Order: sequence, then C-alpha cells, then structure tokens
Amino acid sequence: MNKKTFISILLLLFLSILAGCEEETESSDSNGITTTIKGGRTGGAWAVFTEGIAESVRRENDSSYITVEPGSIVENPPMVGLGRVPYGLSYAMTAYAAYRGVEPYDQAFENIRAVSVVIPANYYQFFVRKDVPYDSLHDIVENQIPIRLAVNQKGSDAELITRETFHHFGITYENIISWGGSVDYLSGSKAFEMMADGRIDAAGNAESAPSGNIIEASTTIDLKMVSLDKETIETVSEKLGMEPNTIPAGTYDFQKEDIDTVSTPAILIVHKDVSDEEVYAVTKSIYNNLNYLQTVHDEFKELTEESMINVGELPLHPGAEKFYKDIGILAKDE
Repeated sequence: MNKKTFISILLLLFLSILAGCEEETESSDSNGITTTIKGGRTGGAWAVFTEGIAESVRRENDSSYITVEPGSIVENPPMVGLGRVPYGLSYAMTAYAAYRGVEPYDQAFENIRAVSVVIPANYYQFFVRKDVPYDSLHDIVENQIPIRLAVNQKGSDAELITRETFHHFGITYENIISWGGSVDYLSGSKAFEMMADGRIDAAGNAESAPSGNIIEASTTIDLKMVSLDKETIETVSEKLGMEPNTIPAGTYDFQKEDIDTVSTPAILIVHKDVSDEEVYAVTKSIYNNLNYLQTVHDEFKELTEESMINVGELPLHPGAEKFYKDIGILAKDE
C-alpha cells in the first residue's frame, strides 16, 4: 500500500467517524425540547409545581433544556397569549378569562390553549372569625351586617370570586361600606394579621385545601368556614367558568362539616403555534410521570390520568388533544 492510498483510507475513516458523531448529535437533539415555562413566585408552591412539570419533560426527552421563570396566576396567560413565553401555569378560570378578554383583562388573548390539569382543585374559601354573629352570606346580606371584609388583591381570582358572590345577592362593595363595614384589598398573610388584631371579620381566598396559610392562622385565630348556597354556586360557576365542589369535613381542625363552594384547577397553558409534536411530547411526559409528581408536592397526589383533561372551557392544543385520543381518555373522531 503506497503512502497516498494509506492517507486516503485514513481520511475516509475520519469522515465516517465524523458523520457518525453528527448523526448521533442530531438524533439526540431531535429528542430534546428547549422551552420556557412561566410559573409562580420564587420559593412559592407554584414554583415547585412548575419545576415538577419541567423535570417530567426532562425525564422523558433526552437533551431537553427547560427553563422555569417566576410569574403569577394573572400575569402568565397574556404572556403566553402574546407569545412571550411558550408555556405557563394559571387557573383554568383565569386562562379562560384571558382567552375571552373579560375581567381582569381588557383584551382577548385568543392564542392560548390548554395542555393539562396540574392541580385538580383550588377552592374558594370564605372564612370568618368564629365569634361573628352570622353563619352564611345570606345572613350578612339580609341583616346588612357591617362586615369588615378582606378581598385579596384587586383583580385577583379570590377578589373576583368574592365580588361575584356578593353580586349574586345584588350587593356591591359600596353597599357593604354604606352599612358601616369596610372592604380592604389585602392578601392572605396581611388579612390574617388584621383578623388576629380584630380589625378584619372575614376574608375570601382561592387556594388549595388544606391551605398552609389558613392552618397557620387557625393556630392563633378561632375560625369558621362559610358554605355557599346552591344558587350562588351555580351563578358563580357559570359566570366565571368554575365548578361546584366540596371541602370535606375535617380538612381543617376547626372544620366540622362539609363546606359547599366552587373550585378551579391549575392548568398548564401553551401558545397555539407551538408544534403539535412538542405539545404531544409534553403532555405524554406529564402522563408518564404522575407517580414522580406525587413525590414533588402533596397537591399532585390528586392528579390522575382522567383528571388531566378537565381543563375547563379553554380549548385544548391539538397536540394535547391527539395524545388524549391516542390513550383513550378522549374519544377519537368518527
């Protein structure tokens, strides 16, 4: 073998090895997903939920790079709808409000689609000091009780639900103030602080049950939870895209009876232009990692194969819809 032939063989071997490496790299990259999910505030439960979803995708798709960014329930839908981030977490009722362009939004974000339920139920919880002389919203309205009410931040889910609940009785915040009561836009921790000081009588919130905030508050404040009546539940559910639900007796130490209320799931949302293949893979990743997610946070323990599709009125992304049809959760087209 002459020198020229030997060099040619070496060159061919080198090119063959290089091509193999490129093929392997492309194969790995084809399985990877690079994207961003907007979740909740840093250190909060929603940040944990979001990281759990991100890790599920990483586990199922080699070479994936999933970034988790802080966000909020109200902020995330327009960010997704405008295409500034591909994915986000929000309440189903909030995402649907953004999709329609109703309060707290002043424009419609019609590019939002649903992928999966993340946390099946976040409950509206109207709680009061145990020593107040009423046990229902009907009592408050009928007797025009000068209630000192905390309604969470203006435009938040909890505030919208509280406002809509009183609207069902034909009552506005101005009516409550005219009775000698007060309405303060206070979040959970501040509301509990003022309730402990006797400056607030009642507060409404929308969160998981049991709520760590309420458990902590109940160690220093005697509380009781107030049920919503059937008509109010039906009205609020229809108006805000929520569902009737029940907080079982014993969820809190101070709660001796079932509490009738409304709830909304936390869901993963996506921009409609994200590819069907990618959303299919993300949905499959959540489905295949339900056992793992249950180790991430207790809230995930209620998430089941069947509950993944209960995303409310928001349309499913075609990629997610195809996955649910493939595994038989949704019926295939005739």
